[in-house]
Amino acid sequence: MPDARPLSLLNRALALAVAGSVLSACGGGGTDPRPVAVASVSVSPPTATLAVGATQQLTAVTRDANGNVLNGRAVTWSSSATAVATVSASGLVSAIGSGSATITATAEGVPGSATVSAQGLPVINSVTPAVLVPGQTMTITGSGFEPIAVDNTVTVAGVPAVVLSPSPTQLIVSVPCVVSGPVGVRVTSKVGASGLTNTTAQGTPRTIATGQMYVTPDASSALCTEIATGGATSRYLVAVFSNAPGQNTLVDFDLAGNPVPGSAEPALVRAPQPALPPASAPGVAEARFEAAHLAQRERDRAWYAATRARLPVRNLQARVAPARLAAVGDKRTFYFNFNSCNDSTQLIGARAIYVGSKAVIWEDTTNALPSTSSAALATYYQRIGQIFDAEQYGVVAANFGDPLLRDAVTDNDGHLHMVFTQRLNGTGAAAYVTGCDQFPRGPGFYGSNGGEFFYGFVPTQAALDVNSTAAPDGWFAFMGRTVVHEVKHIASVAARVANNAPVFEESWLEEGTARHSEELWVRAFLHHTTFKGNEGFGTAASGGVFCDFSLADATCLANDATHRPGWGVRRQLNEILPKMQQPWNWSPFGDATGQSGSVFYQTTWSLVRYTIDRYGASDAAFLTALTSATTSGTVNLSARAGVSFDQLLGGWGLALYADDYPGLAGASPDIQFATWNLRSIYAGLNAQAAWVGRFPTPYPLAPAPLAFGSFTQRTTGLRGGAHMLFEISGASGAAQLVALRSTAPGALASPFLRVAITRLQ
Repeated sequence: MPDARPLSLLNRALALAVAGSVLSACGGGGTDPRPVAVASVSVSPPTATLAVGATQQLTAVTRDANGNVLNGRAVTWSSSATAVATVSASGLVSAIGSGSATITATAEGVPGSATVSAQGLPVINSVTPAVLVPGQTMTITGSGFEPIAVDNTVTVAGVPAVVLSPSPTQLIVSVPCVVSGPVGVRVTSKVGASGLTNTTAQGTPRTIATGQMYVTPDASSALCTEIATGGATSRYLVAVFSNAPGQNTLVDFDLAGNPVPGSAEPALVRAPQPALPPASAPGVAEARFEAAHLAQRERDRAWYAATRARLPVRNLQARVAPARLAAVGDKRTFYFNFNSCNDSTQLIGARAIYVGSKAVIWEDTTNALPSTSSAALATYYQRIGQIFDAEQYGVVAANFGDPLLRDAVTDNDGHLHMVFTQRLNGTGAAAYVTGCDQFPRGPGFYGSNGGEFFYGFVPTQAALDVNSTAAPDGWFAFMGRTVVHEVKHIASVAARVANNAPVFEESWLEEGTARHSEELWVRAFLHHTTFKGNEGFGTAASGGVFCDFSLADATCLANDATHRPGWGVRRQLNEILPKMQQPWNWSPFGDATGQSGSVFYQTTWSLVRYTIDRYGASDAAFLTALTSATTSGTVNLSARAGVSFDQLLGGWGLALYADDYPGLAGASPDIQFATWNLRSIYAGLNAQAAWVGRFPTPYPLAPAPLAFGSFTQRTTGLRGGAHMLFEISGASGAAQLVALRSTAPGALASPFLRVAITRLQ
């Protein structure tokens, strides 16, 4: 009989195996063979825009609850709108008609979706007007356009245009800068391009004769200038300038030449920015006084605006009893009102050391270097008084207005008082005047000295050093032109108060024209040159600009012992150097944030000098009208010139470079500084051993060079009132375009931008 034991053991093993499988299935241990459930489905791409008739492959990814990808899961596809788009079993979408459909992928009951938009290609039905004008707008009607401006690409003759207002059936577009003639218009949407619609573009080709000027009249015309070059070898100077009203308003732009349809844009090039020479050079004092001086002018403007309304006009016109004229040796106490018109606690004890026909000079008795201990200083004080009486008073009165206009209602002594005090040393200002001195002492004016007053700093060392304002001779060289500068401010205040003007002149223009008082005195009595005399650098014997930059030259000193050493117009011509080297970075409207010094004084001086030379019958006629006006700033300057401020800025920018340009004969007054020969002056400085380090080239202004044809050049940080200069040259064929573009895609160039052009060759 067989043994049953082995069979029993086998059955028991099978039973245990079955039990283990059951326990595993119930979580009792081992591996679960069932698949992990799908928790999410994602469809890629999540959105798509297709042209009708086009296809798009979609893909679906399944994931578990932990975000892990699950492979091999079955997916079914469906469309919410099969009249718009159908989808195959593999996720291939076919666009059937215009509209939007939701495409859904489902796995194990879990859906994921994508949105598909189908639209026809853009179709242009019409383009108006029939003749397109660059810089103006055109309207494109049709279908298939995008509702978001940047999703439409519009080209005219292959040149991109800026879409101003979009809708699916209409686009309003700025016509880009293209050469006049037949052009094709095309619209490209997300799904493709329209056909080409032919029309015509017509700009205004400008024929600019050699030495003549053209300035764009407004923002739209500035976007595109078409120069009819005529095919000859030629050279054009282009000034792009900003009429933004403030020096801290910065504009970026691209200047582009003739586009080449279908070709990539030329590489953007930034104009080189030369390193500026040191602010100091042999014989150059730091321009450290100007910021404090300007701050005083701004305090005066604020004070006048705050107090004018509450002071009856009769109080400003009431005559006072004649004052006893001071005598040499008299002593008097003055209020030191540099920072406040209402502070009567800051006092100066002074002694009269000069009494002339128009000036009284007072010396602070606490000065470290009194005239009693320095014969040289005593002599210089006397010369300052004599020069003022014989020359400077008349210069100011004839060209700006009488600084003693209101003397009868102030101190009624027929004299202007100069107070030289060491209290001013260290304040940051070399000299100042304050309008409150012309108002009666009382509430709000307790610091008024009641008359026409000028306050100046003093030298502090006895040793002579013509290159140091701390020495008597260096101080005299500087102070001679400072006196007439400050007295011009007194005349301006007197005129404004007498005319009951609503505001004082804006400080930038007041300071720029005060530089003209210096210039007019220097031209008349040091240089002996005339209005529009085109004065150059000169020599020691001629006693002009050369001597202004050579204070210690023996010939200069011997030929004019009255006025020399003297700075003359050195500040005007020297401290404008940064403006000449970086014209885009310096504005006549004042120092910008991060800037300081004297550059803007000279920048404004050059703007006004250009304006008078071009539009003034004489210095006196122009400047007296400017000073006696009740308007201010750009409005005042434009009104006296009789042209727009754009015309002034454009011509001035060109003249900075075109003045006395080599070989340019018969140039229009529009592009000249008729009173000064700038190229002679800077070539002369470049030839001087003492100045070549500061003026390393014969002319400091160098436009960015460009060749005729296609170019794109970027400028960043153009300030309000400033310029960027370009010189386009070579052998030209077709018309040359000069286009302004924004650096931001899809935007027009700034509305502050304008263009001025002259032909140099």
